Amino acid sequence: MGRGNVCVTGAYEGLYYIDNDDFHVYRRDDPNSDDEFENRLLKDLSYQEFTGGEWFFCERETEDEKDDILECFIEGFTKMFPSFRRPESAELWLEDARVILESKLFHIAVEDNQWSLAVKLLQKEEPWGDVWMENLQKRLYEKYLEGMKRCLLEVLPSIGTYKGAWTSGRITREECLA
Repeated sequence: MGRGNVCVTGAYEGLYYIDNDDFHVYRRDDPNSDDEFENRLLKDLSYQEFTGGEWFFCERETEDEKDDILECFIEGFTKMFPSFRRPESAELWLEDARVILESKLFHIAVEDNQWSLAVKLLQKEEPWGDVWMENLQKRLYEKYLEGMKRCLLEVLPSIGTYKGAWTSGRITREECLA
């Protein structure tokens, strides 16, 4: 599991996981091919191919694939919920999570979990603990989590869910969007 099980702690928060299999890109130089190289996602490599020594992790292509997934998610989510926008600072971080969207009530951030990328809905907090904010968050967070799930599954075949300490579940596109 790597660094640990990324989770959320707020009462009105949640997250989904994007498996590394869905965006880690491996490259093989093939001298017998007209192309100089071949790229494949980790999920498309057999065990024999992965351990055979011909395929190498491609950091640049992996970053591009991850950025494409997140851009599609951002576009779909902001169409569904116009109150969310990109943060003014392109590098807004909350501890180890990079904020990709925010509203007046929530942040949506991504965090590397070694085996996956966690996409987290995080509550914003008023410095004085105003009750109005928490009441609105309570009313809206399930709607936002459902929207996050739908937008992620429009791009990915499946996503992971947090079930508890060191346990998780799966949601497939067919289950959700059918």
